Amino acid sequence: MLTVLAFIVTILVIVAFHEWGHFLAMRAFGVRVLTFSVGFGPRLCRFTDRRGTDWVISAIPLGGFVRPLDRRDGEIPDDATLEEEFSGKPAWQRVIVYAAGPIFNFILAFLIYWLLMMTAGERGYAPVVGNPTADSPAAAAGFEPGDRMLSIGGREVRTWQDVMGRLVLYLGDAEPVPVQVRDSQGQERTRQLDISAWSQDPEQSPLPVLGLSPAVVIGEIAEDSGAQRSGVRSGDQVLTTDGQPVPGWSAWRQKLQESPGQALPATVLRDGREHSLTLHPEPVTVEDRVVGQLGVLPGGIVEQRYNPLSALDAAGGRLAEQAGVVWASIAKLFTGHLPLDSLGGPVTIAQVAGQSAEVGILSFLMLLAYLSITLGIINLLPVPMLDGGWILFGIIEMIRGRSLPERFLTTAQGVGLTLVMSFMLLAIYNDLVRQFS
Repeated sequence: MLTVLAFIVTILVIVAFHEWGHFLAMRAFGVRVLTFSVGFGPRLCRFTDRRGTDWVISAIPLGGFVRPLDRRDGEIPDDATLEEEFSGKPAWQRVIVYAAGPIFNFILAFLIYWLLMMTAGERGYAPVVGNPTADSPAAAAGFEPGDRMLSIGGREVRTWQDVMGRLVLYLGDAEPVPVQVRDSQGQERTRQLDISAWSQDPEQSPLPVLGLSPAVVIGEIAEDSGAQRSGVRSGDQVLTTDGQPVPGWSAWRQKLQESPGQALPATVLRDGREHSLTLHPEPVTVEDRVVGQLGVLPGGIVEQRYNPLSALDAAGGRLAEQAGVVWASIAKLFTGHLPLDSLGGPVTIAQVAGQSAEVGILSFLMLLAYLSITLGIINLLPVPMLDGGWILFGIIEMIRGRSLPERFLTTAQGVGLTLVMSFMLLAIYNDLVRQFS
């Protein structure tokens, strides 16, 4: 139920904002708007405002539209004037109207990022590498425990989220990606990371595919805890426990919980050197179950707070960054660097929206901003039937000084409809394959 609700809210918000951009631009140029609809199919609710616009919410939440008064759709009613008709407006006004939808998607994403920067700031784990998986691309590139990533392809990374965002830009590239790191000895080095294994299966999370895992870095240590008696220090990076490499915080915490009162040999990386310790997770009763606890919190957390003014710059940077990721992904789909089966449809969006909503409102808002950017960029593609196609035709009309032939526009619209429907059907097919394979 949460998945369905999250999906509906996601589509309603980003589509409504998109269409609102078209609507406001039309009203600004004196165009009569006949219908503002969110969704398609049977109408669930409707009201008509004093200017004659029907506001509609329909049953199928997979899009929306704004229908202006347009002589190409039929005769102009008696109570309307030619000045209220859309297709007779100057080409530059029509271009602005078509561009307003995608622009409002970017505005929505910017406002979400600005709100998040002011309220929550930026918070994440520093990209310190744990134990690279044996025979993995990370191991082949020479990554070592304690490597702190500084930049990927020359672009700074501050958190693991930054790392994944940067790696997306190189999906499908044949050449290894240069990753600048500071090793545990404090020396800066460049690792050449081959991400072709992830390019072949981009639906997977990049870190396990590439053999990378966030380091288990000790933060705050509780007083009179098992960690203190074990000689653990803040800043230690745990490499092994009970003879096994530590793959991450979750697995390490589970190992400790399963070992109450036991003595676990461990190795930690401290000041560039390995040290041997014995961990003593203390028995603690949690929900009628005895588990082991060491009394430590995660370390290596990067946090940045913003005031309303500085949040503007941070929000703009995040918008530009995410737009670059979306554009790179779309470009690589069309150039064949990414497989077409990585394209996701409404089922994928619904699942991701539901998962984000379960994590919390901040995660859901981040997804909402990302999808709004995606919708804006897709609609700017120069494909007939999309806003970008009509923008292109409007620019050509301005250069020519006269309208394009109606026959050409009709043919182009048919071609565009075929392309758009083909990609929609492919996305739905991919969704079904993922669900039943």
